[in-house]
Amino acid sequence: MTGKKVTVNYKVTRRGRQRILLALSSVLLLMFASTAYAAFFDTAGQTARPMGMGEVFLAQKGQSYWYNPASLANVENRCVDLSYGVLNPDVSSDLMKYQLSYVCAKGFAFGISGLGADGANEMVFSGAYGRQIGDRFALGGNVKVMRWAIEGQEDLYNGGTDDDLSKVAFSLDLSASYALGDMFGLADFTTGLYVKDAIMPNISESGEDDGKLPVEVGIGLMGERSGVTGELDVAFVNGETIFRGGAESGVAGSNLKVRGGVLYGSDFEDDTERTDFTFGVGYLFNSLVFDYAYNLPLELKESGGRHFVSFGVSF
Repeated sequence: MTGKKVTVNYKVTRRGRQRILLALSSVLLLMFASTAYAAFFDTAGQTARPMGMGEVFLAQKGQSYWYNPASLANVENRCVDLSYGVLNPDVSSDLMKYQLSYVCAKGFAFGISGLGADGANEMVFSGAYGRQIGDRFALGGNVKVMRWAIEGQEDLYNGGTDDDLSKVAFSLDLSASYALGDMFGLADFTTGLYVKDAIMPNISESGEDDGKLPVEVGIGLMGERSGVTGELDVAFVNGETIFRGGAESGVAGSNLKVRGGVLYGSDFEDDTERTDFTFGVGYLFNSLVFDYAYNLPLELKESGGRHFVSFGVSF
């Protein structure tokens, strides 16, 4: 009797292997959509402008507040921004991300961001605030309600459907920026710090410790001069060091901006190295702004890269 069970299970597994992999593909793509990181919620909340600059965080201003809520302290106008991204289209046409944000003129912002594939999705509801302290220093915080869900897949053995899975967790991001001013003769430079998922939210449905998101800490230096913005960042997360760099320049005689950047990540535990190149353009027309960014991960260049577009309006 035992021998029959083993033989039947083995045959079914081999016949259904392809369909099982297809059923799980959306979940795996959702988990590993970002080549620079390997956790849920890591691609949620970025707009096309900083994406085109290597995902540097100090350049995330106003509607791009997700990793730099301190920047909200200097927002003078209300603005609405809608972003959409297609991730690795040559691997899966279903994998996409989106973001809708509203920024007030008093340092407050609210938004919803998400990442989804067929049968799986994650969402982040966000409320942020930034405050200026003195002439040079700004602090900010971003409170997040995070939810992921996976629809039950068809059971290939009995024709039923597996249980749906989901989890809701709360998190907090913090950031600070400091305008160096004339202290070191660097009037056009700003330095900053961010702490992402500072309270290490547990996204495991079972609540086990391995479901905690790691704290990510990053520092950066941004300079702006003669219409050119450049930034260099270094971040530390889960035993990994990530370097980011990017630049943006206006095109003389037009409202067009061009951008470029690079991400380099090295896991010192297994010496895995990852490199992404990013490119982008932006166009400002009165109070309307359009941005586009393309991210090419060299290790997964056959995936088709990642495309992002953002539309914003200030009023």
